[in-house]
Amino acid sequence: MQRFEEKKLLFAHLQQTQKIALVAEGDVYALLVATYLQDKLPFRYRFDANDKIQGEKFVVGLFFSDANNTLQDANITLNHQPPLTITPLEHNNTQLAHIPLKNSWSQYYLIHFAHSPQKVVSLEFGVEGVETKSKKFYKVARYLLEPK
Repeated sequence: MQRFEEKKLLFAHLQQTQKIALVAEGDVYALLVATYLQDKLPFRYRFDANDKIQGEKFVVGLFFSDANNTLQDANITLNHQPPLTITPLEHNNTQLAHIPLKNSWSQYYLIHFAHSPQKVVSLEFGVEGVETKSKKFYKVARYLLEPK
């Protein structure tokens, strides 16, 4: 039980981590691994003033197969809105301590978006001339959103 408690944050972040792979000519062109820094709430989601101040935050690992590409070549939005801030993170940054899918070849960023009152948010990742894909992140358990 003690081991579980020590890894509880890691498990919570694992549930809020997804990857988006952009493919060009049959090969992975870019890979984004995003961890939503919001715990899922067990019941109804109701936002308050503190949520609005904190906004929506993601730790993002970004890898391009072409080493000449950078973050500036990517378009990352949340519900079609651009980020408020993007902060590069060093590989030894404490923000990465509980991120489940880390590697040495990706660059990491803390991306902050404006608050969304929706229970489901959509993170979009694209590179011009390649493709754009999105993944949904949930603020509540999915079964709470399904009709009964």
